[in-house]
Amino acid sequence: MLNLFASRIHTEPEFISELRAVETEDRLRKTMAGLLDAAGLEINDTNTPTEFAAAATVAIMKLVLVTAGRDFDKLSFENRFVTGLFGFLVAHKLSRRTNADLGVVLGIAGLDLFSREEIDQIYKLGSSYRRLRQHRQMHVALGEIIEEFLSRPDEAALADLADVYQLCLQAEA
Repeated sequence: MLNLFASRIHTEPEFISELRAVETEDRLRKTMAGLLDAAGLEINDTNTPTEFAAAATVAIMKLVLVTAGRDFDKLSFENRFVTGLFGFLVAHKLSRRTNADLGVVLGIAGLDLFSREEIDQIYKLGSSYRRLRQHRQMHVALGEIIEEFLSRPDEAALADLADVYQLCLQAEA
């Protein structure tokens, strides 16, 4: 009788969560293949959802850079930082979709984007990301643009994502 009024939280079995993660990975690989091929990019083969989310984050950020006509190595310090922060947003969304470990995804993706000499920037990005989350409207707006791209990765959604990314950058001197 006590169970009549208690709310039961329905949790799905772990294997169902894993199947959803695999389905998400397969769908993203398939729908993004054309865009990545056109830019000469690919998402490397991976063994876990966490590795996939990290590889996809890096590939998406490189795709955004190519679409925006930017070269990461030639960006100013500030714009490299903004790019990393944008990558954190992409990693967050991908991690949620694939049930990946966000901390590991951020670490792997950060190491792929930044040089060994800039490793300290990854830690600074983490605190900046937390501050960005405090600016709820901006965080939600950026997240929605990224979600739109992940849900429908076509040229129009990529152009929108690249445009928003460019709006976040400082003008280069």
